[in-house]
Amino acid sequence: MQRIIITGAPCTGKTSILQTLAAKGYSTFKEVAREIIKQELQKGSDILPWQNLNAFSKTVLPLQIENHQKAIQGLNFYDRGIPDIAAYQQKSNQPIFDELQKAIEQHRYHEKVFITPPWKEIYHNDTERKESFEQAMKIHYHLEKIYLKHGYLLLEIPLLEKEERVEFILKSI
Repeated sequence: MQRIIITGAPCTGKTSILQTLAAKGYSTFKEVAREIIKQELQKGSDILPWQNLNAFSKTVLPLQIENHQKAIQGLNFYDRGIPDIAAYQQKSNQPIFDELQKAIEQHRYHEKVFITPPWKEIYHNDTERKESFEQAMKIHYHLEKIYLKHGYLLLEIPLLEKEERVEFILKSI
């Protein structure tokens, strides 16, 4: 079984790529953070990345680990991976807590990680994604830094139509 991460700053086309892969019959895992944000907003909680990043990260981590463990035979595609949590912590000058560091080391993914670059033409905000385009650029930088630090090979997904982006990924594995 292969666990393949598609990462990148918010609003760079990751979800569209994952939806296209799912439509082709591949095993896919949605972005955990977005689901947590929706739940916490509905509850009126402050466990949100822009209010309480540490608590938010500690809520996301076990669900990321759970998704890692749910991989099936064949190709499994993830909308973000465990190291993404560390990139967000780092971007916000927050510590990478021990549980997170252990999880990054213990729950490895395929050596090739696909990263969607910031793409101003498709960038937009919504209720779960409040970052400006400039903040997205910083997130991209920290994602690259974290994945490289942990020994992954980053492959930048070209700015193409989603079908072509999917073909790039499948040919690169």
